[in-house]
Amino acid sequence: MRDSDVRTRPRSVLVLSAILTVMTVFDIVLHVAIDQVEPLRISGNFVVLAAALAVFFVPSARRAWVPALAGAISLALNLVFILREGIGPLGAVLVAASTALCVAIAIVLARPRR
Repeated sequence: MRDSDVRTRPRSVLVLSAILTVMTVFDIVLHVAIDQVEPLRISGNFVVLAAALAVFFVPSARRAWVPALAGAISLALNLVFILREGIGPLGAVLVAASTALCVAIAIVLARPRR
């Protein structure tokens, strides 16, 4: 992949990254607001947030492995939490949605440019 391709990815990558950022910040704020600061889940959120912001603001980070790795790490941390503590419906939706968004961003970034 040429550097110019990395810097000129579709607007959809930026939109998906912005949605992922807002959703992840909401999840972190929700944990703090309801006094359920769960280190594994919040750590996963910070990994996803860092990747989403990197893809949004740093053109050289617009590579498929960045959101793919962040999604995998976050999913692993959340699965450990789920196995140990369980999870409610909203938590399950947020984990699934952030994982799906990471995958979607990775797919768009991996597609060859026309």
